[in-house]
Amino acid sequence: MSVSRNPTIAEQQRFWNTWNATMRDPSNLNDWSLRRGDTIIELVRTLAIEQPKILDFGCGTGWLTEQLAELGQATGIDLAEDVIVKARTRAPQIKFIPGDLFQTPLPVAYYDLVVSQEVIAHIPDQAAYLDRTAEVLKASGYLIVTTPNKFVMDRSDWPPQPPEHIEHWLTAAKLKRLLQRRFRILYASTIMPLGHHGVLKLINSYKVNTALGILVPQKNLERFKEWAGWGYTIIVLAQKKS
Repeated sequence: MSVSRNPTIAEQQRFWNTWNATMRDPSNLNDWSLRRGDTIIELVRTLAIEQPKILDFGCGTGWLTEQLAELGQATGIDLAEDVIVKARTRAPQIKFIPGDLFQTPLPVAYYDLVVSQEVIAHIPDQAAYLDRTAEVLKASGYLIVTTPNKFVMDRSDWPPQPPEHIEHWLTAAKLKRLLQRRFRILYASTIMPLGHHGVLKLINSYKVNTALGILVPQKNLERFKEWAGWGYTIIVLAQKKS
């Protein structure tokens, strides 16, 4: 019997260098990325912090780090060294750090906010990842975390990924349980409803939604689906426990 193993750091690094270069070009972001980024920025604006120190965990090409830098002192860190080099060239005024976030020295109890966009599902030890997040945050610091919704992923058609791509999808309930060890959850929702298998086949049916749209504005239907947990992306705002 073959035993599955997690890819090495070098294997993950090669994957994310290639993936970021092809899928997260800052000049050509897809609608999903833009919607997720806008939602994160909206949440940051709700925080009563002047010029926060922000760490963008797993920043990729740094496109969101650049937006965060308009709201405070932003730093980006990512395993994919090639895209970090490009990010530094594009935005030399921002500090970008290449390296494994578990091994790279980072200041303890320093940041007001950590943003973790679509990273935790690709980490073998998710509890340790959240411990690392809590470690770099100040007392009562904030975390904004987004991740693909396992409920939706299980009911959608996604192409198989190479073995270098770690996939540990989370449900909203599992993510909350992981967070509650070190954080208080202040806000949780989903965004971007999709999926077309199982119950989502009915929920996202074009015919059903067109019929309902006669009575309820489409925008309100989408918001209800997001509130109900049927969005592709889970997004949570949490605060470090004292």
